Amino acid sequence: MLAKRCEANDPRTPVAILDKELRKTDSFRIEIFELCTLCGARFGIGYFGVPRQELRLAEDAEDLPRKLTEILAKDHWQHREHKIRIDLDF
Repeated sequence: MLAKRCEANDPRTPVAILDKELRKTDSFRIEIFELCTLCGARFGIGYFGVPRQELRLAEDAEDLPRKLTEILAKDHWQHREHKIRIDLDF
């Protein structure tokens, strides 16, 4: 079910998926892993079904772990659980 929800969006949109949910996804290409600095939750950052040549520039990709870390920290500040899937294109 997670794979169907994720693939319905633009495949060039970067997303982070909780590590334990990655095996439930189809055609997700992980670019990097990032950990929550507060609880240690591990997320795979990547894209659904996009050929490498269609991906963003490398400097954009460097911002993705920072964006994810900020979102995860905000989750802790607001005492809420991390989402299974986090869109990083905002």
